[in-house]
Amino acid sequence: MNWFKKKFEQFSEKLNADDTSFGPPEKKLPEASGNTPGIPKAPERAASRADNIEELKEITLGAISQTVRMLGYSKTVISGLVFHSAFKDNAIENVGLMSLVKDPQFINRIKREFKSRGIACKEDLSIDVKHESPDTATVTAITDGIGVEVLTPKDILKKQRARIVATEGITWEPEYILEPSGKHYFIGRGKDPKIENGPKIHNDIAFVGIEEKNEEQYKINNFISRSNAAIVFDKEIGAYKLFRSKFLNNPSNKIKVFNASLDDFSGISLSNATVPHILKNGDSICFNDTIVLEFQLLES
Repeated sequence: MNWFKKKFEQFSEKLNADDTSFGPPEKKLPEASGNTPGIPKAPERAASRADNIEELKEITLGAISQTVRMLGYSKTVISGLVFHSAFKDNAIENVGLMSLVKDPQFINRIKREFKSRGIACKEDLSIDVKHESPDTATVTAITDGIGVEVLTPKDILKKQRARIVATEGITWEPEYILEPSGKHYFIGRGKDPKIENGPKIHNDIAFVGIEEKNEEQYKINNFISRSNAAIVFDKEIGAYKLFRSKFLNNPSNKIKVFNASLDDFSGISLSNATVPHILKNGDSICFNDTIVLEFQLLES
């Protein structure tokens, strides 16, 4: 990787020198007129920016090749690549990387490289750049602060985000975005309710409680408990799970999941706090036959 680091540093130095739009403005020098003594000639530009981008392509392609060298002739299918950068989006390093992900010829070169190594990849290979990424040190390094990650279909699932929207009942936020981080997203009435004979908790998906806003429109939310359920992402299977709350002691308090898009109208009941339901795209989570949350998977 020392070679990659050296070449990338050379590239950055050239690009900084070649394009003054990324740094302080050049000091204008008087134009040379013949051999007039004391007047310096205007500086000539170094190699073109396009040449430097070509150099970046070679460095990056080499790093990708190093990343996938152990996957040759296996059953692994590559779904995408993510470049992780520790720098801000307007940094010179990111400007170069962004030019690559928008270059269809470079993407085709990557696919040919995979093919030459006997590695299968999706035709619609996704390539992305994450600015100021906290994961730079955990992926294959190109140089300090820059790395590349190879994604398989299973890896894509592990990065799957989801959206929760209330279609019946009123939540504090119009929608809630779930991240595949292993965090428990608690669902209930009120932002920070006190459980009867229990602790004070925080609801990540919170319905407006009549205790918080004593208005007629929020009375519908009385059909949901202070702590009703929780959603957590399971990295082992790459899916979100819905659990009945451990604080929901009343067995008559119903939680059912339907999915009209899959012709599932009978629904699945959650009556045991230790037995979860694996959520599918389009699931409707119904509380006490009244309050409804819609679960949607977002594109990776």
